[in-house]
Formats: sequence, C-alpha cells, structure tokens
Amino acid sequence: MDIFKKLTILTLIFFTTQCAYVDKEISKSQEKEKSILEQYLGKKSSSLKERLGEPTNIIFNSPYKIYVYKKSQLIITCERRFYINPKKDIVEKFDSQNCINK
Repeated sequence: MDIFKKLTILTLIFFTTQCAYVDKEISKSQEKEKSILEQYLGKKSSSLKERLGEPTNIIFNSPYKIYVYKKSQLIITCERRFYINPKKDIVEKFDSQNCINK
C-alpha cells in the first residue's frame, strides 16, 4: 500500500507539472498571435487582404463589416475575425480563436 501511495503522488505531481507547461506554451502562442494581429489595427482593409488573402466569409453586423479567416491546423480550425469600420475602411479590432503560432 505504501508503494501505491508514492506512485499516486508521483503521478499527480507529473500531471500537474505537465499541465503547467502546456498552459505556459498556450499563453506564449496567444501572445505571439496577438502581437502579429495588432499590426493590422488602424490600417486599411486592403492591407489585410494583401497579407492574408481574401476572407473566407464577410459578415455585415452593424456597425462593423467583419472579415472572417478560417484555416485548419491538424484537427483544429483557426478562426480570425477582423472588425472593420465600413465608413473609414479601417480595422478597429480583432478576435482570434484556436490559432497556434510557433
């Protein structure tokens, strides 16, 4: 029974440290994604199209025109949304889900 307790404790410690590592890597990837997408803020939508190509979908949701870019990475679908002010044709904000940057 003593060996079982030690093995259980070691296993819990191992999984806890691995979860912390994965969380740290995800945070790094999200920060990198944010820094990449921040360069488009305040720029014309044409510069966005030059770098990322034509959007997968365009949604007209007042007061924004939303460009949606979808890309499959392994079994995960990365989705980036850019909110564009249609009057000024300028990117005002963005949203990114499940995007991995290495």
